[in-house]
Amino acid sequence: MARALIKDRGRHAIILRVQSELFTVGAELATDAAEYDKLQQHFLVVMPDATGRLEAEIDDLERRVPLPDAFVIPGGTPAAAALDVARAVLRRAERRIVGLQQTGQLRNPEVVRYANRLSDLLFMLARAEEGSAVKPLTGRRVTRTPLTRARTRPAPKRRPRG
Repeated sequence: MARALIKDRGRHAIILRVQSELFTVGAELATDAAEYDKLQQHFLVVMPDATGRLEAEIDDLERRVPLPDAFVIPGGTPAAAALDVARAVLRRAERRIVGLQQTGQLRNPEVVRYANRLSDLLFMLARAEEGSAVKPLTGRRVTRTPLTRARTRPAPKRRPRG
């Protein structure tokens, strides 16, 4: 969905390439560790150059896109919101990928690095999409003040009946 909302041609091309690379990631995740050698013989696998491309794109965006000083509240624009959702889904997938690696079911550690760097790229792409169109909302630290007792009038005294 993010690609459909992005108007910038460069960012559009990045998303399209990443979507293609995710088929390679998916093939690695779907392949049993015992069959990995067959995968390598017949198909592409995630290589350090793919992760390096992500890092170069992150570096480029960091030079051009000013980052807010606090936590970003997602949803500044529809495209940025879609990228923020994609990042959240990817972070969940990344935790599962790490689990596969820890249990020996993932032969290529570059898949973990790729997923980690991709989540950073999605964050930067979302901030670039927000650009100067909107001032991104950020969470601010709040200084808490001690609670003060409410000042209420005392209840009226009851008069004895009689």
